[in-house]
Amino acid sequence: MCDISKFSDSASYYMYHIALILMIAAEAFIVIYTHPKDRGTDKINRRDKGTKWLLMINFYACIYLSFFMVGQKGWDSVLNTKLPVVVTYPGIIIMLAGIIIRLWAVLTLKRSFTLSVQTSKEQHLITTGIYKKVRNPAYTGSICSLVGTALGLRGAIALAMVLIFSSICYSARISVEEEVLRSHFGNEFTEYEKRTYRLIPYVW
Repeated sequence: MCDISKFSDSASYYMYHIALILMIAAEAFIVIYTHPKDRGTDKINRRDKGTKWLLMINFYACIYLSFFMVGQKGWDSVLNTKLPVVVTYPGIIIMLAGIIIRLWAVLTLKRSFTLSVQTSKEQHLITTGIYKKVRNPAYTGSICSLVGTALGLRGAIALAMVLIFSSICYSARISVEEEVLRSHFGNEFTEYEKRTYRLIPYVW
């Protein structure tokens, strides 16, 4: 964990670390929640292509990078470039918002949500609630949490790397997942794509 000297006050230090613990706890809950479904035998289309592990590696790598950059003693002008102190609290808020969005998305899908890309015979396409405007809100939540992690520590280079790595990894995952969903649901999913956004409402 980061030492308190990296924060402007003790309140932001404790709030940041509470948010970080909640983020990791939420991921642990999701792994436990989806484990029985990932091991189910009724799956008819399982084409993950390794993206499950890609996202897991990206998640923990981004957290590590966020802390690594802040902890550097040398190369301060490059690796340890700091953003203004004012971004700390927005970073924490973005972390918490990301947790809420991801859990909301997971719990909305219920039995349909899995960490691996797969579909089942009884699966239905969810297009209501948080899925009404965005097709992949669980990934939106993850990206928000990772961005908030770097932003809360004020690491400029870390923030840029988190954005780049997450964009690459989640784009690969979404491409694989939507191909499977398009194959499984056919025209129903194609029409759903036309009226929704991949990650960010009214942007993309």
